[in-house]
This record gives sequence, C-alpha cells and structure tokens, in this order.
Amino acid sequence: MALDIEKLLEKYYDGETSLEEERALKQFFQGGQVPEHLQSHAAQFGYFANARKEQPSLSFNHELALMLDPPRQGPVRRLGTWLLRIAAGLALLIIGFGAGWLFQSKSEKGAALAALSGEKTGEIAEMKKVLAFEQMNNTSASERIQAVNHSYEIPDADRDITQLLINTLNFDPNVNVRLAACQALAHFAGEAEVKEALIQSLAIQTDPNIQISLIEALVAIKEKRAVDQFQQLARNQEVLDVVRLKATEGLNRLNADV
Repeated sequence: MALDIEKLLEKYYDGETSLEEERALKQFFQGGQVPEHLQSHAAQFGYFANARKEQPSLSFNHELALMLDPPRQGPVRRLGTWLLRIAAGLALLIIGFGAGWLFQSKSEKGAALAALSGEKTGEIAEMKKVLAFEQMNNTSASERIQAVNHSYEIPDADRDITQLLINTLNFDPNVNVRLAACQALAHFAGEAEVKEALIQSLAIQTDPNIQISLIEALVAIKEKRAVDQFQQLARNQEVLDVVRLKATEGLNRLNADV
C-alpha cells in the first residue's frame, strides 16, 4: 500500500493525478495511520479540516415645435418663405436619416458588445465554480490550474476572483495549484487585500517553490511590510538554504529601496 501511495504522490506533485486518485490520497493521509516516512506529506492534506471560505456578495426628451399661423405676405415674400420651408424640410430629412443610421449602428455595436460580455461573464462564472472551496473535492488539479490561468485574461478582477485565488493559494492541497495561484495573484498585487494576503501566506507556506515565488512577488511590488517575514525565514534553520538565501536577498533589496 505504501508503495502505491508513493507512486500516487509522484503523480500528484506532477499534477497528473485523477480525481479518484486525489480522493484516495486524501483518505489515506486523513486516516490517522500514516507511516513515519510519509508524515511530511500529511500537512497539506489537513487544510480542509478547519478552513472555511467567505465570499463577499454582488439603471428623447422630445420637444414639440409650436406651429405659428404665419402673417399674410406679398407674393415675393411668400415665395421666399416657401423656399425656406422646403430647405428646412430637406435638412430635417437629412438629419433624420443620419440620426437613424447612427442609432442603428450604435445598436448593432451594442448588441455585439453585449454578446461578447455575456460570453466573458459565462467563462468567469465557470472559473469561479471550479475554484470554489467546496468544489475542491470534485475537481482535479489540472482543472483548477486551468481555472487559475484563466484569471490572467481578466484585466479588472473583482473581489470574488481575488478571494478565490487567495483561498486557492492557502488551502489547495496540490502544490502546483497553489504555485499557479501565487503567480496569478502577483498580477493583482495593486489591490490592498492581495498584498496583505501574500504577506500572510508567506508565514504558513512550507513548500520552497511557493516560498520563493512569494518572496519574489513581494520584492517586485516593493512591499516593505514583508520585512519581518523575510527576517524570520532568513533565520529559520528548518527551511532550505536556498529559501533562506532568497529571503536575505529580498530583505536587502527592500531595505535598499528607501
């Protein structure tokens, strides 16, 4: 059984496990009888025990012209008046035709934009569904990575999307999915809650790849509030040397940007 689990772990970290295989891994590591040499893998499968997801929730005037009874006029003035009326009528026809064409053009363009908007809305809704916390047991790692990567196509992500990415970074059991979420959040680092989430996540992540990715993201946005976390990592003898060196390098860069 241990040999099968080890093979499944290799596939899992490569992001190649199926939904059934991931369920088997979760059941194994949450069963309470994990061999000592596999204990280090059990922590990431315990994220589901206490975490809960919060989601924040989600409008002519036409004026009538008064016709005045014209005064009696002589023949010459009457002819001039009729010519003016004819010219005014032609002008109104031209204006009316132009306004109708413009209205139709805007309507067609608006319909096209609405169709594109509807399609994009559907894609975003599907992405949110895949990354929803309660769906993690029903989706594979590759499906969640594809959903995370779809966020790159959204120029202005709402708080729902950023919160889903934050939850994925902190609670997804697959390290590759968490790494993808970390890289995606770097694109929305202008949001205050995203910056704070990146700092907080650095305190709980144990995978060196994610730790390094978080350090690089925080240095790139010059987030000086991360100095304390960098210092703790740099002094922590339990983390890999490459992570401590990266934390020290990031600390020096942040201190240099005064």
